[in-house]
Amino acid sequence: MSKRTHKNTTHAVRPIQTLVDIVIPIFRRFDILSRCLEAIPSAMGDIPYRVYMVDNASPLEEANSFYSLIKPPIMVTRNKENYGFARACNQGASRGNSPLLFFLNSDVILDANSVPKLVMEMDDPKIGVCGMKLVFPDDASMYNLNVGIRPAGKIQHVGLMTNIRGDFVHAFIGWDADHPKPNACREMYAVTGAALMTRRNLFTRIRGFNEIYGAGTFEDVEFSLMAREMGYNVIVNTSACGVHYTGATAEAHQIQFPMEYNRLTFLQRWASKLTWDEYKSW
Repeated sequence: MSKRTHKNTTHAVRPIQTLVDIVIPIFRRFDILSRCLEAIPSAMGDIPYRVYMVDNASPLEEANSFYSLIKPPIMVTRNKENYGFARACNQGASRGNSPLLFFLNSDVILDANSVPKLVMEMDDPKIGVCGMKLVFPDDASMYNLNVGIRPAGKIQHVGLMTNIRGDFVHAFIGWDADHPKPNACREMYAVTGAALMTRRNLFTRIRGFNEIYGAGTFEDVEFSLMAREMGYNVIVNTSACGVHYTGATAEAHQIQFPMEYNRLTFLQRWASKLTWDEYKSW
């Protein structure tokens, strides 16, 4: 009888398949970013994920100090110049392969178990984009050049709608955070890119956020409209919540976004297709 020989074999460990890639564009304000990152594990619950941060040329000294402490599942891409919000988001999205993408501002602090609520919405194949309720922080200053009035603890975002002039406005901004009317989950015209979940295959078909908007603003609105044109619904799940330090970086470093230029650029591209829908929320 011949003897059997057994070879030593090693089995490759397959990486855990993640469901969500979180993409965070960054420019400075590492104090708030650290709080944003600390909140993510509890916000994700049992959802497997990775984080892809894209730094738009933050000053080297403070960036090196912060990123020296970063470990997986957080990946960092560092740009040599500030390419703006849209391009940074597109860069981060291209690094992962999870079926769902969650774009998150570095100045948003997520509530515990908030992201699984968005993921559940995406079980419906008709949903292409899902946003969440964002509130102003309790310690918000009352006015910001880019944002305007920021009432502490009140609603900052539960979706975007169009007024009679064709401008996009935040629905119920400044209302009490626990008021039943703005807390209804509903379909909206668009949602903010500060906390936006979408499908990777849809993001690929649309070719990501339009980089024509430079530093940022209106690329999230255009993405929502393109998703709607492809037959998908854009909704807000208000049971998912976070605190948004709106305009924190711009306020600290005296940065002004090209709001009016981008608004005119957007209207040139989309004005003929817009309809008034603000009245639906009255």
